Amino acid sequence: MTTAIKKLFSAKDTSSTPHETSSFRVVPRATPPKPVNSPRILIIGAGSRGHAYARSITTATNGTVVGVAEPDEYKRRSMVQKYNISDELAFTSWTELVGERKGLVTSRVDGVCVCTLDETHEEIVLAIRPLNLHILCEKPLSTTLESCVRMANTISDPDLPPVLLAIGHVLRYSPHNILMKKLVCEDKLIGEIVNVNHTEPVGWYHFAHSYVRGNWRRKETAAPSLLTKCCHDIDLLFWLLCSPTATTTPHLPSTVSSSGSLVHFRRTRKPAKAGNATNCLSCPAEPDCVFSARKIYVEKNLKKMNMGWPVKIVVPDIEEASNMDAAEAMLTQKLGEDYGSEGAIVDGEQKSYYGRCVYETDNNVVDNQVVTISWEDDDTSISPSGASEEGRGAKTATLTMVAFSEKICERFTRIYGTRGELEADSCQIKIYDFETGVRKTWVPSIDMLSGHGGGDNGLARAFVDAINKVKNEEWAVDKAQKEVIGVTAEEVLRSHAAVFWAEEARVNRQMLEWGEWWAQNVRS
Repeated sequence: MTTAIKKLFSAKDTSSTPHETSSFRVVPRATPPKPVNSPRILIIGAGSRGHAYARSITTATNGTVVGVAEPDEYKRRSMVQKYNISDELAFTSWTELVGERKGLVTSRVDGVCVCTLDETHEEIVLAIRPLNLHILCEKPLSTTLESCVRMANTISDPDLPPVLLAIGHVLRYSPHNILMKKLVCEDKLIGEIVNVNHTEPVGWYHFAHSYVRGNWRRKETAAPSLLTKCCHDIDLLFWLLCSPTATTTPHLPSTVSSSGSLVHFRRTRKPAKAGNATNCLSCPAEPDCVFSARKIYVEKNLKKMNMGWPVKIVVPDIEEASNMDAAEAMLTQKLGEDYGSEGAIVDGEQKSYYGRCVYETDNNVVDNQVVTISWEDDDTSISPSGASEEGRGAKTATLTMVAFSEKICERFTRIYGTRGELEADSCQIKIYDFETGVRKTWVPSIDMLSGHGGGDNGLARAFVDAINKVKNEEWAVDKAQKEVIGVTAEEVLRSHAAVFWAEEARVNRQMLEWGEWWAQNVRS
């Protein structure tokens, strides 16, 4: 258990009689004061994820947000005002950080959070790396395997001073998942893990917003949805099954298979009543369409006083509206933009796509996918009694990603072991013990203001704490990387590679072996 994770636990499990439940509370650390020499963080990309990390850094760590790089004037000004950023460290582009003002940056910044579009991560990280600033990169690391390999190699370049790397795999850092791993991998309350069944219910209108109308709708311009949506779910499985303890070499998987497709969001599913309409606001079928942009953005969110996600993605300056009528007018105007058969590109400029008919977009990422990964017995760890040690026995894991769900990203997991069964739903964890017949319940305490069940705060805290250890307590970077951030560049690359491995299996309808695939596609 890493240093940062140990600090999350404040109580012990209470005993219970058969058929009763007990509670295990996980209490997040209180907001710490800001010391004079606190870690200084610059945010690259002031969108929703940039603001999420800035908020977590400010409220959940001893770090300070001191700078921002953002081309959009409104977004940049908003972050400057919210975090009292000086004009000197408010940049219109990340390129300014590595230009004539890089001396200013390296003297006043300790780390950066890269929160731009996925396809820009490599260029930014490779340019920032020579400045020797610590890096937190939003997930995914990048959109191609080759790019991920280059980034991991550059971060670990032995010819440069070492820097910390954190990746936006926030599921590792939520109190719920930290506790789940402790119960099954350290306390071994269900014996040896045999099977894991993990589901990511994306949510019916979340998928329509982000993966049909939004930035992640096309694999050619973004990446497969398994990468953009579920790379941290694959990482969660690898965290549980490849690295059950921090002191052992990873138990690598053996095979993968996958299936899935784009089932619903395509022209053949368009209601006949819609005719040639390409925009919801002028579509005769809109009143009867569950995916109506008017219903999703105006009725379901704005009129319920939600000006955050997803409304703010459509109209970033929606909060500037003088009243709710003005806000609705701004939103409706944006949703009404329609480009017919030309799609979202007009005169070379990317336009809003959020009012577009979900059956008339240029999307092609799958809306449901199942991945099955298997592990074989690690023969090197067989004990004299014939048992496999350290959680290194044969096992299977299944990940299901599905667009069509009521729950929005409220993941649920079942883990089947030789001595018991675990059921988790992002809010509580239940374990049934085969021998005693007792079912216990653990309820982690979740900060509802932190995204991903407290994972955003957890990751920000680990990143800032690691910088503080290196900066103020003279820790070696490698020690802080392993003990505080809790994941290495090698593990980051491995979990990303596994996504591409699974996607290749799906596309080619094959079962692929890990060792052979890794040698051909990564090691080479």
